[in-house]
Amino acid sequence: MRLDLTGIDAEIDSRPILTDVHLSAAPGDFVALIGPNGSGKSTLLRTVYRALRPTGGVVRLDGADLWGMPARRAARHRAVLTQHSDADVDFSVTELVTTGRIPHKRLLERENETDRAIVEHCLDRVGMRWAADRLVSTLSGGERQRVLLARALAQQAPLLVLDEPTNHLDVRAQLDLLDLVRSLGLTVLAALHDLDHAAAYADHVVVLSKGRVVGHGPPLDVLTPAFIEEVFGVRAHVDVHPLTGRPHIALASLAPQAVS
Repeated sequence: MRLDLTGIDAEIDSRPILTDVHLSAAPGDFVALIGPNGSGKSTLLRTVYRALRPTGGVVRLDGADLWGMPARRAARHRAVLTQHSDADVDFSVTELVTTGRIPHKRLLERENETDRAIVEHCLDRVGMRWAADRLVSTLSGGERQRVLLARALAQQAPLLVLDEPTNHLDVRAQLDLLDLVRSLGLTVLAALHDLDHAAAYADHVVVLSKGRVVGHGPPLDVLTPAFIEEVFGVRAHVDVHPLTGRPHIALASLAPQAVS
């Protein structure tokens, strides 16, 4: 599915947060949305998963106005994994993932064999079938994120929106989750804090600063040391990771440090 954001403006409590934001993701692209804290990343994602209506501009999925769709139809087109989840509720893993089927059901319609097969497949895909009967609240942070991703996949939406999906995860869980997302073949729009993750996993990056796009394109074209210093206020070394062959960014503060 193709995603196009054209001229997006957004306000919160009458305060402008986003101004004239343009962004596109081709079918199957992984687009990373990056920027300093307060740059508007989460606000922009909220306009895509319909938590905040933009005050200007249009969000389109395959040319159709996302905000002009009925809510149930929109939920069949895009799924979301936010950084503030309800994963601590006392649902079993299967029960929580099954809620991802709601956009495909009529009011009060119960799940059927097709739904159960989809849920099992999604749990297999994220490596969590073993925990199907466990309470979500008993899982580790990385395991919960995989379960929430399975719920998003159960929607069978071609666009996946992720808001800081690796927050609070250990290093292995972060990489495992990003490897999994990268392997799905979906169109992905993800807000990421870690510039190295953005460079390593994204096809394109879009950089926000003070609510405006200040850079966009392939990671190695955009994330130069000079640009990183200007936007993020840190020094950077950009090269190719010797183990993965992917772009790699190492960061240091601007303060001079003695080398012993």
